[in-house]
Amino acid sequence: MALVGRRDGRNFGYGRQLSYAGPQALKDMFGGGHYGTVKAHSDRWQAFVKWCRSV
Repeated sequence: MALVGRRDGRNFGYGRQLSYAGPQALKDMFGGGHYGTVKAHSDRWQAFVKWCRSV
């Protein structure tokens, strides 16, 4: 797995912005032909990010 080394950093190694890190990590994990999964989870992730910012 390519992500093992990157998981040690903050937000899977994608920086500090949750809205960017989540979808990028999903693309790395499920990007090989699972577009529906990535899209569905990305939509849910964006709702979570919106909730985090409202708290």
